[in-house]
Amino acid sequence: MLKALALIAATGLLVPAAPPAYPFKVGETLRYTATLGYLPIGEASLSVTGLARERGAETFVLAAAGEGGPPGLGVTYQLTSWVGTEQFTSRKFYRRITQAGRVTDEKFLIMPDSGRVRQEGRPEVWGTTAEPLDELAFLYFLRTIPLQVGRSYAWSRYFHTAYNPVRAQVLRRESLSLPGGQSVPCFVVRLTARTASSEVWLSDDAARLPVQLRGQLPFGQVTLRLTNISPGKP
Repeated sequence: MLKALALIAATGLLVPAAPPAYPFKVGETLRYTATLGYLPIGEASLSVTGLARERGAETFVLAAAGEGGPPGLGVTYQLTSWVGTEQFTSRKFYRRITQAGRVTDEKFLIMPDSGRVRQEGRPEVWGTTAEPLDELAFLYFLRTIPLQVGRSYAWSRYFHTAYNPVRAQVLRRESLSLPGGQSVPCFVVRLTARTASSEVWLSDDAARLPVQLRGQLPFGQVTLRLTNISPGKP
């Protein structure tokens, strides 16, 4: 049998594997309202804005943006991630955060083939994991993982290795309403990396939508609730 497969491959008759199927498409845009307790404090969005090529690899271009917070403590952030469509690894990552008038602007070139990372404006190069992911790519990666209530998972894939492993604990299933009023069951997943912790509600269906996200900011615990869905290209 093995000899037969080898012969088929050698003669070019073995059909190459299809590219991975993802629960998101180019053009998908998800919009959220941000609340602090019951108080609306801002808005956010997640988007698959397009496809690009990075060092010969086709990549999704993922974007996240948001702003809000109490007066004087508000946060504005913009994240952009270039992550491979075939091998789902980060190739480039931009992070810009403005908080209380202070701006953090970081641009990372991530080289999974050589296991290195370089930050724009800094001379040093440091090592990374074999299959690195930035924080935005990690959220989309989580949408592709089969989940089971009561299970815990761990991945040493964050591109800053000091924060590995990233752990995910599936706490329960809980129904939430989608925009339009339709109810959908969701996996409630707690993510931890070192001392940081957040929770995400992922729909238990083919779309695997992040219907709700909750995390800690300097001024309190903020919840993002999905309010609008643009599904993207068919």
